[in-house]
Amino acid sequence: MGTLGYNVGPMSALAGLRDPETGTYVREFFNEVILRELERARRHKTPLSVLSVLVLNWENVVGAAGREGAANALASAANLLTASVRETDYIFRWEVDEFLVLLVEADIDACTLKIQQLGAAFRPWRESKGPIPHPVKIRFGASALEEGVVFAAALQGARAAARDRSGELQIVRSVTIPA
Repeated sequence: MGTLGYNVGPMSALAGLRDPETGTYVREFFNEVILRELERARRHKTPLSVLSVLVLNWENVVGAAGREGAANALASAANLLTASVRETDYIFRWEVDEFLVLLVEADIDACTLKIQQLGAAFRPWRESKGPIPHPVKIRFGASALEEGVVFAAALQGARAAARDRSGELQIVRSVTIPA
């Protein structure tokens, strides 16, 4: 079984779907994946959640580590994320400083737990004990897609939660929009 949840054939078939710097899926592949996963969630009546992982101080990381060091830090972040999610989940390089994680069959409680786990995993980074000798500030935002929720709103909610600088360490929002 491949990371997509089915046999995918040789790795060369996935090469264009992967970000060369991080090994995560490229943003362009997201549309294909989300259509399939939305249909599966509807068919099986299972939750689907999205998690935004954002490097808040990206410019400072680049300034402290240089472009190559920052690229290595992103690759390390991608590796840490990959090791922290299930094989059925998806990780996308969404922006230069943001990853998007699609958590299959995960409700808001599962997102809360995942954020706590990732917060602990990335804690050394905040203390300059990560891949570069500079504090790296990672923020998370999550939203659960449940029955009657429009996925675009869930995605927007997760990304907004990660960017919210209200001082909360972990922000989880469940977006509910009537059908």
